[in-house]
Amino acid sequence: MSEFNYQISYGAQPAKVPAQPRIDPAAPLYASEDGVVASLSNSECIFQVKRSGETHVMTFHVLQALDQAREFRTLDEHVARILTTIPGLTAQRDDVMRVLDSLVKRCLLVADRDFLERTTTAPEREPAPLRAVFIRACDRPEQVAHLLASLADYERRYRGNRHYVLVDDSSSRDAANRHRDLLREFARATGCKLTYIGSAERERLVEKFARAVPHAAAILPGLLVGNGERSRFGGGRGWNLALLLSAGARAVLLDDDHRLPLRRLEDAREGLDPNPAAAATTRFFRNIENALGAGEEVDEDPFELHLAAVGRPLAAVARQSRYAIEAAALRGLTLSRLDHLRGDAPVLATHHGAYGSSRSEAGQWLYQLSAEDRAEFTRDRDSYLRNVEMGSIWYGFRQARASGVANFTPFALDNSALLPCTNPHGRGEDALFSRVTELCHGGALMLELPVAVGHVQEAQRKRSPTTLAAHTPRFNYFVADFIRTRLPEFSADDPAQRLGLLAAHLRDVAGASEQGRARQLQEYLAYSRADLIERLQGQYDGAPDAPIYWQADVRSIIEANGRALIAPSAPRLGDWPDGIDAAGCAQRLRADMDELAGFYEAWPALWNCARDQGERLLGAV
Repeated sequence: MSEFNYQISYGAQPAKVPAQPRIDPAAPLYASEDGVVASLSNSECIFQVKRSGETHVMTFHVLQALDQAREFRTLDEHVARILTTIPGLTAQRDDVMRVLDSLVKRCLLVADRDFLERTTTAPEREPAPLRAVFIRACDRPEQVAHLLASLADYERRYRGNRHYVLVDDSSSRDAANRHRDLLREFARATGCKLTYIGSAERERLVEKFARAVPHAAAILPGLLVGNGERSRFGGGRGWNLALLLSAGARAVLLDDDHRLPLRRLEDAREGLDPNPAAAATTRFFRNIENALGAGEEVDEDPFELHLAAVGRPLAAVARQSRYAIEAAALRGLTLSRLDHLRGDAPVLATHHGAYGSSRSEAGQWLYQLSAEDRAEFTRDRDSYLRNVEMGSIWYGFRQARASGVANFTPFALDNSALLPCTNPHGRGEDALFSRVTELCHGGALMLELPVAVGHVQEAQRKRSPTTLAAHTPRFNYFVADFIRTRLPEFSADDPAQRLGLLAAHLRDVAGASEQGRARQLQEYLAYSRADLIERLQGQYDGAPDAPIYWQADVRSIIEANGRALIAPSAPRLGDWPDGIDAAGCAQRLRADMDELAGFYEAWPALWNCARDQGERLLGAV
């Protein structure tokens, strides 16, 4: 049945503008179920509801009416739309209303209250315990000092008595020693349990896993230590280690340049925004100090705020008053866009925004802001030149939202069921992890809270040169986009099996001819740059009154990407050397894809081994 596609023809007459009935704010909203259709005759068809599999026989006229009622609106609004869209029905209002009433009775038109009941109905599930708060650190003692000071304030205020694990990826012995000293000072000040994992501790863990999972011995150094390639940046190494040490439990992740408290904007709202396309809010400040003082401090335990959601089904979250979905928020949305809001969907990760330094290394997204945020971004030339470097901003959501993927590092994770590893090399490990998690756990959710954490990098970074240059995605984004656009839908339910299927597809790419690999890179870069050009051109055309300096930079970005589209250059990804040629790019793609596939193939056995040891593994470090 799902093989059938259908199209509805509304005749040759041009559609009229729908009548605008008076909207009763108290009237219930209805939307039609999403489904697939097969023809039975010239006048009848069978409609199968995607959600439940139920089948209904109806005429094509009824199907047309059902198709026009896809968005949540009142019955009067649906009638008005049908009368003015389908030819020949102008004088048949009562008949159309009877059809809609019958569709309501057959549960093919879903009322807002019934949909909301779905989102709050699911079996209870006790979440796994919190294993520890993991801190990724790398050669930045000053940042670690600020983070630990903010955590000490938290402990004095809330007496959380958390277990903190510092995963140190420092290449400098002095930095590593300073990190140890800071941890000892933190322990004396708070009495909290602390674990330090430096290079020696990592090596012992690698040896332990190699003995327990011999077939993974070859990939373990690259996965957790770096395999001697210290020059290759990789926040994913510490991430993977935290995932193994928390296997079977929940975990919190912090980076060394984070700092508490959590803060929220003054206009933050309670409730869960059901719109999957809801836009984030960006605010700009004169300096980092102003950014750190923006909004208002969240006056509750930040860890408990996240732990109240992560590891629970959406129903348990949506039943909390702070995450309740308002019926009015459904207006204009279709059920197909709300598929992710199932009551039994597990919340595998919680996220939040950031205030202070931007978490992005480039700022093309700044030129796609809403009109309101763009006005603040471009208020005057001096502030604009400061804002493009993204050194003192606020980025986050004003209302909670749930989605299948997220772009930044999560704050809390439910690692009670297998979560995938990420690439230990390169930036963008968080986006790759999110996309692979969605692949392994179809239907699971990541919840973005309307709060933000402090983010202060070791120095102000100059981001505008990268922003104005041709868009050159990094390898981890290439893989994430490959998963999103090129993979077929997997049927397997087991996340380990899905991870194995992903590895097979990566090896398939690696096994292509040199010409085939180069062509795939060329197609990807062309698509990425053309897509950016199209989006920026739309922004440019839609903002004719924007300041001239904003318009000039938008044109510069468009032109830089346009030149890159037609230039006969090597298809280089952002992590690869500038002078690499096409053959070198193809060779690098094969090596990187094979290596990542090896990580994914070995990961389930490593994760299961770590889960079986539980807290003993962390205690033995």
